[in-house]
Amino acid sequence: MISPGFDKLQVGELEAIALAESANANMIIINENAARLVAAQRGLSVTGILGILGEAATRGLVDLAGAIDRLRKTSFRCSPALFKATLDRYGTRPV
Repeated sequence: MISPGFDKLQVGELEAIALAESANANMIIINENAARLVAAQRGLSVTGILGILGEAATRGLVDLAGAIDRLRKTSFRCSPALFKATLDRYGTRPV
């Protein structure tokens, strides 16, 4: 089944979704909204970099606030509200 928006995805996103499906993966890590939507429509559980960092923080593996500060200095793009929501959801507990 071809999901709506499938034709707008980049090759790497298409391949990641296909691999996740063929491997019966529990989750796929995708940051781009269009790819996240298609993956979810295809029944995949989706998370992104912030979700991974948040989970790592809850396990005491990273300092979430520090990781987000470093991420902000890269080419990674997301809204300030999403950074704040991640901090609010997962807390700012240091390692």
